[in-house]
Amino acid sequence: MRTLVRLLLLSTATLSLSACFDDAPRIDQSGLCTYNTDPQAERCTAGQMAWFRPEQGQLISEQMALSVAAAYCDFNHQVMYNRAGVLCVFTDQRLQVAK
Repeated sequence: MRTLVRLLLLSTATLSLSACFDDAPRIDQSGLCTYNTDPQAERCTAGQMAWFRPEQGQLISEQMALSVAAAYCDFNHQVMYNRAGVLCVFTDQRLQVAK
C-alpha cells in the first residue's frame, strides 16, 4: 500500500513540474500591428499581435474575416474575429496568398 501512495505522489509531482517546462514561444503583447490593406499587413512582423481593422468602422463579412485569417494568422495561436475585424498572431508564411 505504501508503494502505491509513493507512486501516486511521484506521479502527481512529475505532472505538476511538467507545466514549468512549457516550450511554447511567448508572444510580445506590448505592441499591436494594425492594418486594413495588404501593403500595410506586409509591415507586420511574424509573431507580433496583429489586428485587421477595416477603414471607417466598416463591418466585414464572415468570408472576409476568414480570408484575412487564412492569409495572415498563425493558427498555432488563438484567432479572434467578428464583424469588426480579426485579431491574431501574425505570420508571414502565406504573404504570397494575399497577392
